[in-house]
Amino acid sequence: MGRFDTILHWLVLLLTLIGLVEIFSAYSIPRIVYYSVYYPENISAIFKSLKPIIFTLFIYLVGFGIYFFLIKTESKKLNRLFLGKNILYLTIFTLILMFVVVVERFVFHMHANRWLIGPKHTILITGLVILTTFLFLAYQLSKKSIDWFKVFFYLILIEFLLILQPDTGTFLLILFGFLTILFFKKRNKWIQGAYIFFTSLFVFVSLFIILVSKLSLQIPNFLEGTLFSHLIDRINNYLDPFSDVTARSYQIANSLYAVHRGGFDGVGYGFGMRKIYMGPTVHTDFIFATIGEEMGFLFAIFIFVITLLLLLRLINLAYRFKGEFERYFTILVTVETFSMAIINAGMAVNLLPSKGWPYPLISYAPFFVLFYIIQLGIIQYFVRKRFYEVF
Repeated sequence: MGRFDTILHWLVLLLTLIGLVEIFSAYSIPRIVYYSVYYPENISAIFKSLKPIIFTLFIYLVGFGIYFFLIKTESKKLNRLFLGKNILYLTIFTLILMFVVVVERFVFHMHANRWLIGPKHTILITGLVILTTFLFLAYQLSKKSIDWFKVFFYLILIEFLLILQPDTGTFLLILFGFLTILFFKKRNKWIQGAYIFFTSLFVFVSLFIILVSKLSLQIPNFLEGTLFSHLIDRINNYLDPFSDVTARSYQIANSLYAVHRGGFDGVGYGFGMRKIYMGPTVHTDFIFATIGEEMGFLFAIFIFVITLLLLLRLINLAYRFKGEFERYFTILVTVETFSMAIINAGMAVNLLPSKGWPYPLISYAPFFVLFYIIQLGIIQYFVRKRFYEVF
C-alpha cells in the first residue's frame, strides 16, 4: 500500500492551524471586545463575530474530508477521476459558471464580479477556475500527441472570461503557469529564452519601481473610465502609500503602520490596534499586517520558512513523479503557491502593488482554500499511487 507524503501533510496542517489562529485575532477578537464592552446584552452580535471562524471550520471539514478521502481510498476506479472525460465535464461545468458570473456583472450593472449570486458576494469561483485549468493543462500537455487547438481555444476562452469579470490576477497566474509548463516541456531554446527574458524583465521592472517609489511619483490614470482604472490606482498607492490615507490608500498605509508598530517581536497576540482601521480586508488580503503587528518580524519569518519548505517539497515531489500529468499538475500548484504567498506578503509591506490574493491556508478565503486543499489532496493521491516515500 502506498503512503501519503507526511512532510507535505504536516506542513499543510501547520499553516492551516496558523491561519485559524490569525483569522480569529484579525476579525473576531476586536468585535468580541467591542460588543462585550459597549453592548453586552447583544449576544447575537458577539456570536456573529465568530462567523468567519465557523465558516472556515466548515470549509475545512469539507476540504479535508475530500483530502483524506484522496489519500486513504483504495478504489481503483478513482484512477479515472482526473483523466479523460471527467476533466472535460469539469471544464464545461466551470466555463458555464464563468459565463453566469460575467452575465450577472452586466445584468446587475456591477463594476466587477467574481461571485455566483454576485450582488450578495456568494460563492467565489476563482479557486474552481484555477483547479480546473491546472487539471486541463496538465492532462492535455502530458499527451504524446498534443491537440494545440484545444489547448489554446480553452486558454483564450477562459482568459477572455477572466478579463470580462475582470480578474487580472488570475489571468496572469494561469498565463504564467502555462508558460512555466512550456518551459519544462519544450526543450526549445526560443521558448526557454523567451521565458527567461520575460521573467528577468518582470524582476527588473519590479526593482526599478521599488527605487522610483522613493520619489513618491504618481502616474496619470490613462485607464480612467475603463475596467482597469483600479490598476493605475494600485500602482500609485504603491509608489506613494501615504498619498490619500483617508480614502484610496488607507489600507496599505495602515498596513505599513501595523508592521512598523509590531517591530521584531510584536505587541502580543490579540493586542493589535491598526486592524481596527483596515476595513473588511484585514483578515483576508492584509492578514499579514495583523501578523506583523501582533507577532512581529520573527513570527513572519517563521511563516515564510514553513511556506518555503512547502514549496521545496512540492518541487521535490514534482521531479520524483514519472508521469508527466502528475509532474505538470504539481508544478502548476507550486507556481500558484509561490505567486500567492509572495504577492500577499509583499503588498503588506509595500514591496509589491496591492492585489486581492489570499496567503495560502492563512488568509480568510474559504472557497479558494477549499479548492486549494483539494489540489493538495490530488497531489497526495498521486504520491500514493506512484511511489513510496524515501524520507
